[in-house]
Amino acid sequence: MIDKLKVINFLQDFECAKLNQLQILYGDSKNNFKDILNGNLVSKKGDIFVYNTGKINNNMLVALDILCKYKGRYIKFYRGYEPISISFLSKENLIYHIIVADEETQKGVVKLINYPTSLPKADRLILAFPSREEIENIDCEIPFLYTTYPDFKIINNE
Repeated sequence: MIDKLKVINFLQDFECAKLNQLQILYGDSKNNFKDILNGNLVSKKGDIFVYNTGKINNNMLVALDILCKYKGRYIKFYRGYEPISISFLSKENLIYHIIVADEETQKGVVKLINYPTSLPKADRLILAFPSREEIENIDCEIPFLYTTYPDFKIINNE
């Protein structure tokens, strides 16, 4: 049985998550997580659970989709500060930052990535952009994986 309070605290930190993301992250594919809807802390909009002081954050949903793909390869993860959505420590003791850009922020995110001193220390970056156009503008010293969403097609794999 999954601790209801852990899931609520997770949603408080990350604002929102899809049902399938919670199922993957908590290792319970049959759980519908309806028990966290009791009270006024969490609401559900379609298949997305939202902490009541938060909103649906599409960039965070993309970052959580990426984190789910790394399930079993990380020791711990936590929410980052803009532009970093999520950071995680891998089993190989490497720090990864998941950075998601949208149409409005992609130029600014590229500038930040190109000057890694503006980012907290990381061994690898996972960059998610809505299109493949920005990869030519990235000149980053940190090894990175560039993917497009919503299809999560990997453009490079440095």
